[in-house]
Amino acid sequence: MKQKQRYRRKAKGGGLVGDWPQGCLAPAELAATVRYAGSAEHKARPIDPSFTVSPDLRSDASKCPPDIVRDEAQAVLSAAVERRCVSSAFEGGFPRYAWGRLDGAPFVARLINRQKGEYKGWPIEEFELPTDREGRLAVAEWEEADDV
Repeated sequence: MKQKQRYRRKAKGGGLVGDWPQGCLAPAELAATVRYAGSAEHKARPIDPSFTVSPDLRSDASKCPPDIVRDEAQAVLSAAVERRCVSSAFEGGFPRYAWGRLDGAPFVARLINRQKGEYKGWPIEEFELPTDREGRLAVAEWEEADDV
């Protein structure tokens, strides 16, 4: 008898950082040092001219919206770090994950180079956001910051 196919649901992030880790730069200082480097494996059109786009994009990866430019991605990453919308796991002084919003849509960034503080990012669904007891990732909070 053939077994029923089981589908795995992506695990939800554990939660945003509570107390900022000792020995790390303050959030505002760290936000000034993180850098969006991106990744060509999700792109149908490169965000950076130095990327060479593979003809076979990863089928299991979220596709990056083609209208996002590097400055927007960098601004969301920096804002996420400054607002402490990051995971409690830090590597080399940088948070492993950061979550933010671009035009109201949720995005996640993952550390890909812990020496330089470089990240790649992709869009996610609302249910994939981490536990946010303080409301740092609320849509209204990000829209207010965009209006300033």
